[in-house]
Amino acid sequence: MLRYLILLFLFTPTIAQATCVPSDQSCDFYACKEREHACGKKGYWQDFGYPYCQKFLKDEARFSKDSQIWLRDVRYCLQVRVQEVADGTSCNKLHTQAMDSHVSCYVDTGFCDLTYMEQVKIYWYLKGALRSADTWREAYLLKQACANRFN
Repeated sequence: MLRYLILLFLFTPTIAQATCVPSDQSCDFYACKEREHACGKKGYWQDFGYPYCQKFLKDEARFSKDSQIWLRDVRYCLQVRVQEVADGTSCNKLHTQAMDSHVSCYVDTGFCDLTYMEQVKIYWYLKGALRSADTWREAYLLKQACANRFN
């Protein structure tokens, strides 16, 4: 009997590893996506998604209660949205499409409802990303989206 189980085990195709799962409590999703769809150190997963997710996660307690709720909500939203565009997309397109999804996630999860000082604090945490034109464009579009909500 044991022989048959061993043979069955050896010749049964391995079940595909579970796909990466978005989480509002973790940034592991980005490391998992890098393993599935490697884009390297300059790719979205390693250069933007994971490091900024970790930065906010590590310092979440430094934000107001409203901002902490927003951080969890936006963390999950960003992971879900980038997963929607990731499959079969080149690394360059992935980066652009991921960045494009940020504004809608920020707005949909209540960024515009946070106090001005909390919004500034969030921008401050993203200051390292300001070397990228995409980030400047994202900040401009976010400002416009918030302004349009109140008109």
